[in-house]
Amino acid sequence: MSGGRIRALAGRIVRGLRHDPRSVGLMIVVPLIVMALIGYLVGTDREPLRVGVSAAAASDAPSAAYRTAFVTALRAQPGIRVVTVASEAGGRAEVIDGSLSGLIVIGGTAAGGGAPVNVVVAGEDVRVEEPVTRAAAAAAAAASGHPFPADAMPGVNVTRIAIPTGRHPSTITYAAPALITVFAFLFVFMLTSVAFLRERSSGTLDRLLASPVTKADVLIGYLLGFVGFATVQTMIVLGYATLVLHAEIAGSFWLVLLILALLVVGVVNLGITLSFYARNELQVIQFIPLVLMPQIFLGGLFWPVATLWPPLRWLGELFPVTHAVTALRDVMIGGKGLWDIASQLGALAAFALVMVLAGVAVLRRQRA
Repeated sequence: MSGGRIRALAGRIVRGLRHDPRSVGLMIVVPLIVMALIGYLVGTDREPLRVGVSAAAASDAPSAAYRTAFVTALRAQPGIRVVTVASEAGGRAEVIDGSLSGLIVIGGTAAGGGAPVNVVVAGEDVRVEEPVTRAAAAAAAAASGHPFPADAMPGVNVTRIAIPTGRHPSTITYAAPALITVFAFLFVFMLTSVAFLRERSSGTLDRLLASPVTKADVLIGYLLGFVGFATVQTMIVLGYATLVLHAEIAGSFWLVLLILALLVVGVVNLGITLSFYARNELQVIQFIPLVLMPQIFLGGLFWPVATLWPPLRWLGELFPVTHAVTALRDVMIGGKGLWDIASQLGALAAFALVMVLAGVAVLRRQRA
């Protein structure tokens, strides 16, 4: 073992990185972005969930004192913003379209005093359902004047209007849409960006562009080739989640495939595009957290999008992962059909189109 040789090797690595400002920049910028997002998301200053409150029919209407006490206690619950709705039907419609995180209907006569509470949620996201339900239970306990254990929900009934009656999805079913989306995105991006970088670094792409083959032929050929392998990877992830982990698909299996196909086409072109801005595999790997981490944090995977600071919420709504997870939840958990997720499919198709155009643009620059 020679100390001089060891110092020489270490020095060569340092000099190589010193002359690679792009890698150094990514090493500095990526951790700062990721830690800034984590610092915001784990804090307590996120936006509260909008919850509507409505009285039941006149025959079951609670006393004015109970309603006042309930609403006062509900407003005191952390992370909840109380909104008065004109009717139960209108509130349910707002829960379905996402304007409200939940609807609380108070009415009737509870055996222990006070009025029973019916919590209406979409039911497709437990991270939204649980805080709304617990806030309603705490408010009901405070309004009735009876202390209850923290894990009890006295007089609280939960209605999941987006889920067929009698179904209660398992934990893995709730988690499957997010897991499938993230792993499909990650594996496809790694496969495409690294493979296309090797095509460039080996000179294969330059030789193709110098031949009579058109740029459109090159892009479409690469796209079809990469999409084939990316689809296989995605099917492996989906098959394992459904066949081995027993994640349920309440809606159409073919609709799930359509969602993933649109995502894959966009991610393949994203990998091709970003690979032009990487000089080596190290830079490609550094692109992964820069591209994927903000989508994981802002795409509704761990925190509800409704609780994000409005500028971050608008940014999250631009990400393909946000729309893919929402669409998969609607189909796999809620059993919704094609027209119910048309907006999410449109967003994914727009993402794929933009990435195809970006791939054409960078390919033209390759021989410009």
